[in-house]
Amino acid sequence: MSLVNDLQNEQVIHLDLSKFTAVKAGTSVRETVEAMRKAGQHCAIVTDDGTLVGIFTDRDLMRKVVNVPETWDHPIEEVMTASPMTVNSTDAANTALTLMDEKHFRNVPVLDDKGFVIGNLTHHAIIKYLADRFPESVYNLPPDPDRVTSKRDGA
Repeated sequence: MSLVNDLQNEQVIHLDLSKFTAVKAGTSVRETVEAMRKAGQHCAIVTDDGTLVGIFTDRDLMRKVVNVPETWDHPIEEVMTASPMTVNSTDAANTALTLMDEKHFRNVPVLDDKGFVIGNLTHHAIIKYLADRFPESVYNLPPDPDRVTSKRDGA
């Protein structure tokens, strides 16, 4: 199979969606940022009883919070992106990748058939999938493919 066929046939649910931070609606901006930092994540998915309300990313932090210190103790709903675009767990991976590419998203919430959040799709998840699927091609690439040594290394 080719890379294109693999991405067309692979469902989003089979990618690594586990690395995300979720906070409940009403959580303060400060608590949300602390949760993101503690988990080492660049976004937080805001939920209400498992249903997606919005997403708060490091871009939102830089654009809407950093220069407005009084927002730190406000509810996250005031600065998050409400009703973000999502993908379904049964969507093809290439559909999700196309959405991320066209809209310049680094994080896309993934919903199950009932509309509950089950994960966050990131470029890292797609790269990990490709590295796992094609290890010889990925891991054997030189750091700079155009670099040629002037002399042979070794004995």
